[in-house]
Amino acid sequence: MEKIYILRKGKLIIGPFNISKITKRGLKISDKVWYEGLEDWTPVAELAHLAPCIITPSQSSNTSFFQKVFAFLK
Repeated sequence: MEKIYILRKGKLIIGPFNISKITKRGLKISDKVWYEGLEDWTPVAELAHLAPCIITPSQSSNTSFFQKVFAFLK
């Protein structure tokens, strides 16, 4: 059975996502994730399968103003 992820970006909680959708979102080091089996919100950097999906600040500077503003629609 595929895991269903819930993403927490600061105070904003979004989801559910499957693994392919959450890895395409461009996760930040400050983001936290929860899925069934985790006791609490867990930083994405602590999850080996999500850590490679973390965007560094230099990578995020390549996005336009509108992409940053409307990123929550992904």
